[in-house]
Amino acid sequence: MKRVLVTGAAGSVGTNLWKGWEEAKCYELTLTDHRPIEGSTSRVEVGDIADRDLVTSLCEGQDVLVHLAYIPHKPLADVTDIGVAMQLFEAASAAGVHTIIYASSNAAIGMNEFKRSPPLHSTGDMFRPAGWYGAQKCMAEMAGKYLSAREEIRFVSIRIGTFTGGSEPQDHRQCTTLMTPRDSLQLFTKAIDYEGPVKFLITYGTSGNHSGHQISWLDLTDARQILGYEPEDNLIRDHAHRFAD
Repeated sequence: MKRVLVTGAAGSVGTNLWKGWEEAKCYELTLTDHRPIEGSTSRVEVGDIADRDLVTSLCEGQDVLVHLAYIPHKPLADVTDIGVAMQLFEAASAAGVHTIIYASSNAAIGMNEFKRSPPLHSTGDMFRPAGWYGAQKCMAEMAGKYLSAREEIRFVSIRIGTFTGGSEPQDHRQCTTLMTPRDSLQLFTKAIDYEGPVKFLITYGTSGNHSGHQISWLDLTDARQILGYEPEDNLIRDHAHRFAD
């Protein structure tokens, strides 16, 4: 059974994942966040992800790191999200972690949506952030690319479109970007379980949002073809008509 460390486990994505994994009894989980994590039967460590000693100890004995935590951007701050991510990746590498799953964001290609209507179709090899949030996500992905080449660590970055914890879109945009809880659980599970030859992968995290004449601009090709992701939900097909006006 794989030993999996999950950062940011008190958040909406993290809670959805660990609840599903605990129910399936598929991994030996260690959950961490700076907030309390209620209701888990797994090992829980509450603390600051920027604490070097904490992350060093948490990474010991782990097979997989699922990094969901995010440090909000503040100008000229001493602690930054990219700095924390790189420190964590180095700790994972030193501890012998063989797979890192990174929760990135479609903000990594935010300029494709900001400058184009409809947005430019976005693939995993594109880096076009529209702000510091997206820029730091891109930088963390490049740190992962370096690690995968230097240490033979598998690094999978999932650029999440929208995750609300619900299965229905709140507007027309979410018909293309939303990833439902069950599709999120499937995609992250596929990323953890993947044992194929690909060592570095950037893909998007949405449900299977398409119709005969409309498709999400966030490309799922690699998630489907490499990881074997088969999303169950389709928000364009089932809900886009609600926002037709």
